[in-house]
Amino acid sequence: MSRRERAMTERPMSWTWNTAGPEGQAWILERISEDGYRWTPPPPLPTPGKGPALLSTRQRLGLLWGWPVKTPAGRQPLPHQARMLKAVDSAGIYALYEEAGRLRLGLGKASSWLRAHLDPSATHFLFPDPAAYYWPDPDAARRWWQCRVLLQMVDGEQVTRSLAVLPETFIALPSTVSRIRQRRLAQIARATERSTYLWRRDHQTDCSPERCGYVPSEVSAAAITSRQQTEPSG
Repeated sequence: MSRRERAMTERPMSWTWNTAGPEGQAWILERISEDGYRWTPPPPLPTPGKGPALLSTRQRLGLLWGWPVKTPAGRQPLPHQARMLKAVDSAGIYALYEEAGRLRLGLGKASSWLRAHLDPSATHFLFPDPAAYYWPDPDAARRWWQCRVLLQMVDGEQVTRSLAVLPETFIALPSTVSRIRQRRLAQIARATERSTYLWRRDHQTDCSPERCGYVPSEVSAAAITSRQQTEPSG
């Protein structure tokens, strides 16, 4: 797990506390005090590291121990077809996000922002890596696999994101990556701390149609309205 994931595992309230803001944190402390409990808030979450993920000695040794996605206690192992990593080009990964949005799978969807900011010449990677609460369950109505995606953005940085993929869609993707490289890339994806959300937040001030070719929908709508108002009628 990444440092942030380890911190949130050790202190389950870490994410809620650190994203609640001053008013939310005051509300949490007030509720806890009203119930008569004493509670020490968790420390700030580690700042996500930027740049290529570096594997620890333990992670590198883990490449020899089999697939890195381990089965939670009490659950059935993932099927063999899910214990692998697939390589997809930018058009292919965008199509997967389109399918997730079209079928309303609930994890990830396509957007003009994503299309504009993916490195069009890069290879992206994905593999099933479900959280325990999303683990495949034969008795559950959920039919998709939660996949971890390693995306390369227009500036060359690799970031992670989640995506719901139907089992038949994932299985149909060609397998072109050697087994040892699959394990290494899966470890790198799991160790990568920056998400598309954080990348977008940092990139926002530099984003422009001239730099990225991305025009926000509200800007497009305003431009169309302005043009209609200035064009002669009839």
